[in-house]
Amino acid sequence: MTKQDTLFVSSLEKGLRVLDVFRRHGASLGITEIAHATNMDKSAAQRFTNTLHRLGYLEKDKHSRRYRPAIKLMDFSYTYLQQDRLAEIAVARLIEAGKVYGTTVNLCVLAGTDIIYTVRIPHEKANYNATIPGRRIPAFCATGGICILAFRPADEATAIIDASDIRPLTEHTITDRDTIMRRIAEAHDQGYAIGAGQALPNEIAVAAPVIGNNGMSIGAVLIPVYKPQWSMEHATEKLAPLAMETARSISGSLYRNL
Repeated sequence: MTKQDTLFVSSLEKGLRVLDVFRRHGASLGITEIAHATNMDKSAAQRFTNTLHRLGYLEKDKHSRRYRPAIKLMDFSYTYLQQDRLAEIAVARLIEAGKVYGTTVNLCVLAGTDIIYTVRIPHEKANYNATIPGRRIPAFCATGGICILAFRPADEATAIIDASDIRPLTEHTITDRDTIMRRIAEAHDQGYAIGAGQALPNEIAVAAPVIGNNGMSIGAVLIPVYKPQWSMEHATEKLAPLAMETARSISGSLYRNL
């Protein structure tokens, strides 16, 4: 065992694995479901779940005996976003961009092989799920992910695609590796990425990179719209320039606020 291995606390990892199950498998779970999803025996799953419940991170329904995330978990989201300089700088610019065509405008960042929405500025008719920060989408099919990877070193982008679990989210999701890599190359050449129906049916999404002081992308501005109100041609003409202008403004402000 290496020195680094001795610093790893397996019991803590198992407890966090229980919390992660609720993100991946649903908001309300019983002990048997938790045990199956975490590959633990039922006794271990019960101990970890009960500990998280007593600490205030899980709630337990007295009647069904099922567990769900508790409000205390919101503390972590608040703590992260409160110190996120990129999100702080981006918010005002995303709000202004959303006013131009009355669209939702999001900020996303790369997290492993996924993207995560850290800021979401919804339009007035957006459904609830489209307003919640924290959603994960595989980078290989997310327009924001394609955009971020397009402005990272080629070997990094390749490694992330190779490590991805490439499964379709819709009937139009591109799953051919060579085609995905071509999308990344095209986004780099154009300065933006665009996709239709890749992560959600009927969605057209346009994304432009936010560039850090090392010249690489640290996030992306994403503008999603929907058919039939928008077409690919209309989105390319109207939204691509808006996304790029907004992303450049955020990038410039990051430099000035270093």
